[in-house]
Amino acid sequence: LEIQKKGNEWAVVLDSKYNRRIDANTKMEVSGAAKKEVLKDKKFAYGTFANCANGQTPWGTYISCEENFDDYFGSSDENLKFDENFKRYGFKTKSEYGWEKFDERFDLAKNLDEANRFGWIVEINPFDAKSTPIKKTALGRFKHENAEFIVEKDGLVIVYMGDDEIDEFIYKFVSKHKYVKGGDTSKILDEGTLYVGQFNGNVGDFRGSGKWIALEYGKNGLDESKGFKSQADILINTRLAA
Repeated sequence: LEIQKKGNEWAVVLDSKYNRRIDANTKMEVSGAAKKEVLKDKKFAYGTFANCANGQTPWGTYISCEENFDDYFGSSDENLKFDENFKRYGFKTKSEYGWEKFDERFDLAKNLDEANRFGWIVEINPFDAKSTPIKKTALGRFKHENAEFIVEKDGLVIVYMGDDEIDEFIYKFVSKHKYVKGGDTSKILDEGTLYVGQFNGNVGDFRGSGKWIALEYGKNGLDESKGFKSQADILINTRLAA
């Protein structure tokens, strides 16, 4: 929505070219290393929901964080068994909202892949109402709380993120490409390194220590011996990787 201040009051500009609705059926692009595994035989993903806090990129786009996406999925088969990845995200055969009873997209017994299309950070261009929102898989899949952006002196972009559930982790993404004002920003959130924070407890009074661990295929035990076949696997199953 576009809003405008008139005197001391704010009001919605009802006929603004920027106004649009983005909901559970809106067409979405998917980008990053997990794109093919997320989309499978589809050209697009559809919808975003359970959106928590937000963020703003240095180049002015809007970031929306998909959080409790598991609540929207259920199963027509009460005996459906979930693998460790699905268990880790909290999926159950009975959903909180019953969408699976009316739309097979959300019935895990009939469409298991649909669940992997949620749990992402979505980038939206607020200045072009005809643009397609993009799910950014390089930032990992979990119950995103928010996203805070920092541009380092060398131009690299860092995104700090939290997984909003008990005993979960915080993450950061460090871009491969540098941000240049007015330059091409299309790949900044698609290529880079995702890290999980590890805290080691107190070191003296009111002090602690920790480190960032890269979630990269072939490093830190993230390989086929642990069930990860590619970087896409790590991004889709971020909680297990962490």
